Amino acid sequence: MPADAGGIEGYVRCPPGEIVTGLRRGDLVLIRGPGWLGRAIRLGAWRRFREDFPRYGYWSHAALVVNDAGHLLEVHARGVALCGIEKYRANDFCYVRLGLSETARHEAARYASAHLGQRYDLWGFVLLGLSVTFGDLFRVPDTGKPGCVSLIARALERAGLKFDRAPPDLMPADLAKKFGVRL
Repeated sequence: MPADAGGIEGYVRCPPGEIVTGLRRGDLVLIRGPGWLGRAIRLGAWRRFREDFPRYGYWSHAALVVNDAGHLLEVHARGVALCGIEKYRANDFCYVRLGLSETARHEAARYASAHLGQRYDLWGFVLLGLSVTFGDLFRVPDTGKPGCVSLIARALERAGLKFDRAPPDLMPADLAKKFGVRL
């Protein structure tokens, strides 16, 4: 399936305590984050997806594999950082194998890695929360700063993928829906 059709090669769900091996750059990890923030993000997903929520709204964080050693690039409150998949061993997560060419994988990883160390877009996160709360009545302005999903979406756009919403308007549930990751 062509990459711009949103094709995937498959996905592997890893419940807490399990881990996945064989990570490839350009692939995606969807994570169910614990705590109040994870619950708040899932509440937003419920607001946006309603009927589809049980299928896609389970996830509250995302990361992109940026090298074949399996390092993940993620955006969290302290900014854009690298971590290993082991960080999420205690969480429920899903490893999504995207149907990308090697060139597209390299381009996505290169783009995302260029943002390493940048500050998190807290204002964009607040605006996304307001937008979703009010039924997506307005689009979140693109500040150019990374959010957890917006950076991944921009990187995957460089790899040739298309999304129904602009990157600042995307949530982890949007990625799950795009790539058919269901519970």
